[in-house]
Amino acid sequence: KESQRINKPSRKKEGTGSGFFISKEGHIITNQHVIEDCKKITVGDNSNNQVAADVLEIEESNDLALLKISLLGKKSIEKKSLVYKLSNIVAPFADDGLMRSEDVKLGEEVMVAGFPYGYAVSDGIKVTGGMVSADRGQNNDRGQFQMDAAVQSGSSGGPVYDMKGNIVGVVVSQLDKFNIIKDRDNIPENYNFGIKASIVKKFLSASGLPTKSSSRSKTMPRTEIAAIARSQTVMVMCAQ
Repeated sequence: KESQRINKPSRKKEGTGSGFFISKEGHIITNQHVIEDCKKITVGDNSNNQVAADVLEIEESNDLALLKISLLGKKSIEKKSLVYKLSNIVAPFADDGLMRSEDVKLGEEVMVAGFPYGYAVSDGIKVTGGMVSADRGQNNDRGQFQMDAAVQSGSSGGPVYDMKGNIVGVVVSQLDKFNIIKDRDNIPENYNFGIKASIVKKFLSASGLPTKSSSRSKTMPRTEIAAIARSQTVMVMCAQ
């Protein structure tokens, strides 16, 4: 097995990953491995501004998980403000549909959003750009695609956008460099993988949350796509 998951727990038994809103009711998509064996899951726009989330559905075969922000109850004003912000800023995009109906095409440009390395480098969202290098994943997996946009530990579960602001995939893994070095005596670069949007849509439909396809058709500046990503993407924290 030469691919590796890119979210690993720290020595404090607290891991971080990424996710993104898929509905204005607070539903969030991430990877199954991001929330695996977690005793507590929280989401937020940084490590200090988090609210609790519940796991609704998981699909191990495609490494997907559906979360939802927990009921507020007696929360602080800060926590209530965060839920209001996260649940409502995304609403216009969610109402219009988030994910593209067509799968990624070989050679098209993409942008990845997430929280690589959690708060170790900086606390905010980070974006990277690249292109679709292959329309299949590891071992010819037709449900995934390969890209050269940089991803790191903590990027797992983050959205992959096209240049029109549509979500076309979910970050899932990268090639295991150490195994390749052992087997082939060279260092692979930019072998990163995403789950295709069509697979995510099937997962959501099976979970009782069918989604509209995105209707955005105009190419956007990267700054505008980054602004969309900022409103939709969350840091997922896992306490084990």
